[in-house]
Amino acid sequence: MSFDLDSLLNIEISAASKYAQGIHEAPAAVTVITSADIEAHGYRTLEEVMQMVRGFYVSNDRNYSYLGVRGFSRPTDYNDRIVLLLNGHSMNENVFGSAFFGTELGIDLEHVERIEIIRGPGSALYGTNAMFAVINVVTKTGNTLNGGRARVDAGSYGHVGGAAEFGRRENSGLDWSLSGQWADVQGQRLYFPEYDELATNYGFSENDDWDEYFGFVGSAQYKEVAIQGSFSNRTKAVPTGSYETEFDHDNSQTEDRRAFLECKIDHPWGNNRQLMGRLYYDHYHYNGTYPYEIDQNDRSTGNWAGGEAQLRWDLRADNRLVFGVEHQNNMRADYELWDADTSYFDGNFPFSLWSAYLQDEAQLTPSLAVTAGVRHDYNSTLGSTTTPRGALVFSPPRLGTLKFMYGEAYRAPNVYEREIGGGELTKRNPDLEPERISTYEAVWEYPLQRQLWASVSIYRYNVRNLIDPTIDPADSLTVFMNVGRARASGAEIELDGRSKGGRSVTVSYSFQDAIDPDTDLSLTNSPQHSAKFVGAVPVGPHLTLAVRGLYESRRLTVYDTWTEPYFIAGLSTTLRPKLQTNSAWHGLLTRTSLTLTINNIFDTDYQTPGGLEHRQPSIAQNGRNLLMRLRIEL
Repeated sequence: MSFDLDSLLNIEISAASKYAQGIHEAPAAVTVITSADIEAHGYRTLEEVMQMVRGFYVSNDRNYSYLGVRGFSRPTDYNDRIVLLLNGHSMNENVFGSAFFGTELGIDLEHVERIEIIRGPGSALYGTNAMFAVINVVTKTGNTLNGGRARVDAGSYGHVGGAAEFGRRENSGLDWSLSGQWADVQGQRLYFPEYDELATNYGFSENDDWDEYFGFVGSAQYKEVAIQGSFSNRTKAVPTGSYETEFDHDNSQTEDRRAFLECKIDHPWGNNRQLMGRLYYDHYHYNGTYPYEIDQNDRSTGNWAGGEAQLRWDLRADNRLVFGVEHQNNMRADYELWDADTSYFDGNFPFSLWSAYLQDEAQLTPSLAVTAGVRHDYNSTLGSTTTPRGALVFSPPRLGTLKFMYGEAYRAPNVYEREIGGGELTKRNPDLEPERISTYEAVWEYPLQRQLWASVSIYRYNVRNLIDPTIDPADSLTVFMNVGRARASGAEIELDGRSKGGRSVTVSYSFQDAIDPDTDLSLTNSPQHSAKFVGAVPVGPHLTLAVRGLYESRRLTVYDTWTEPYFIAGLSTTLRPKLQTNSAWHGLLTRTSLTLTINNIFDTDYQTPGGLEHRQPSIAQNGRNLLMRLRIEL
């Protein structure tokens, strides 16, 4: 499937306002990544997708993937300032607030219909964590699949895996889909010069970079009732010697398991009202093994359930009101730290959330719409927080679309930051306050030609009450405190061209000047410049060629060193045989496709910053690597 520009711009998204609307109508700077984009470029993870989206950048410490937005990415923040949704369901867990963007997410991207990327603060609709972006992954329906597809993978670093998806819309009206994937990656031999001595194998980590993961996603809808759920599990070896563990040790690893089940009802109430209700149950489990003289383990488990009720009321043809209430009961949010001799910490910290939100969108004139919204959250351990948003969307004839937005957002301190402490090194801080951000943004979207679209975004944000680990001089213990601020100004420019023949090209440039206003110094892990190119073109009737390139300027590390600027590029080709023969192989081959993806094609040696838990200021990323995918339609 390919999308021309008209089709792309007419896609309706739901993450910006919690109901379906066009990209131009959404009160935010929006990017949509389609299933055609994902398949053409051979993307395996959300990390790879987001790396090529304007205003975003990634880091990887060879255990987890981290997403930066507009110059802000605290090392080892576990993506807790971004809300990640799966078909509208929040995937952030309740102990660390983390969202997964690497193999730990466990979702086969070829089962994804589109990815909705909403920039800016989203707490007025989604509450905590939605400080910089809301990202909604929308999976394929049974009607879209209308059958099944299986796939086998093989590639560099001993990568073997596979996936399958099935779905159909039955004559009864039942729409169902199911997807699963698994992979086993042996990893690679890595060299870290910070460990280059005899006692640590001269800096070489042998067989300590493996990755094993699998996951399932399913959905079903019959008339007004929809059910969806997912389950994923990943175990990853940690080769970096983080947290001063023994380097080049086989036992250093982490395991993450995530699952949820949701039931949703969307019911029309008269001609101008729509009621939505949903109930859900979520589970998260983490287990880490850290080799010291005696292996140390930590573990956390989260179980939570909740519900939401929403009324969408079209007061007039030009005025829509959305009102919603939510409740979430976090029955279990625990953390445990121990070794064979000692239990250092073991505690459970349940909490509950009550929320109400209101948004009004009015079309004042044929070319001017205004959106205003507010949300109030009550956290049983933190108290109340209120966040507003407002936007003007102006579409004068022949001038494209102008959007002016203001929004506030917050991140509540998570259980780990507030409650975890003990022993001789750390202590808890129950007096932590939420982080807060205020953002101003202007967006201009303009059709240069019928198949070429331009967009320009200018923004400024201020963050206060940033939560960082700090050494308390009174007792020399590490404690999380509200000690930081951040300020950034930036601009993003993008050209997006697409044709019905399957040709597409996106070129973007992002400038982001993010500083600590108390020192006027650059934020850590914050590149000032990035330029990106993503393109795909059919080469004859059976072959598609896709290329991508990324330039990024240097980043400051937590050890006051700088990474080197770098350029990386990727290439992907997809072959779809079409044989004019009646041989026994004809039916099989015409349903088969083969994709070869080469990442970092020029074998660039580059690094991204790590956190204070690493001896290395920055972590080496993968060199040239390839992946082959063989698919067959069932």
